[in-house]
Amino acid sequence: MSKITLSTWNVNGIRASFGKGLEEYLEKDAPDILNLQEIKAKPEQVSLLLNEIEKKYLLFFHSAERPGYSGVMTFVKKELPFECHVENGLGNKDFDIEGRMQIVHTQKFILLGGYYPNGQRDHSRVDYKLSFSELALKKAQELDKKTGLPVFLCGDFNTAHREIDLKNPKANEKTTGFLPHERAFLDKMISNGFVDVYREKNPQQKDAYTWWTYRGDCRERNIGWRLDYFFANDVGYKKITDVRIRTDIQGSDHCPVEIDFKL
Repeated sequence: MSKITLSTWNVNGIRASFGKGLEEYLEKDAPDILNLQEIKAKPEQVSLLLNEIEKKYLLFFHSAERPGYSGVMTFVKKELPFECHVENGLGNKDFDIEGRMQIVHTQKFILLGGYYPNGQRDHSRVDYKLSFSELALKKAQELDKKTGLPVFLCGDFNTAHREIDLKNPKANEKTTGFLPHERAFLDKMISNGFVDVYREKNPQQKDAYTWWTYRGDCRERNIGWRLDYFFANDVGYKKITDVRIRTDIQGSDHCPVEIDFKL
């Protein structure tokens, strides 16, 4: 195998996404590794739904302690030609009880798949969000320095970086997800050596969004935000051959984002 496809997708409830696109995506598109965010379920609640998928994929859960909330999950193809193990959390209980990060360790690369907190309309969780984000970046930097491997961070970052990354930037200047200090964190990621893969490869591409509110036919009208990302360290970015925003895939208010890279 010379090419690997990684995918990230906020499914806004894994149980709701079945019958709406998730199982078809796993069967037809079949990414090698898929990190899901906001699964809102514990393993026993979806075991029957996943019976067929388990024939092809190893499943790793990191559910939130609170029922029906947050949670991430990783699907790893059984046929991959290298070993891997999945680490849950960042080693901080304040974040780990909400099931927000999984780290896929392989001999070839490392993937940090995360569901970055929503700052909330009243901005009450912005500080929590930024603390989580800083810890995730610190972990990625440590892995980069320690291993020298390609390191990728993916997930729902709950922030649109620049004005090109949402339809109505002026109207959202005081909205969480586009606050100056939230956007500054993404600047910090880039200044610390992690490349925003989609934007680096598509610097002028407008109307490229990954999330649309369910209200007002916004997806059909493409009134959206780019909240879902792949970031890569330098050695990882050099191996990437393609990045795609899969607006054709239904099943959530977000769509998947994929990268292909050479082993």
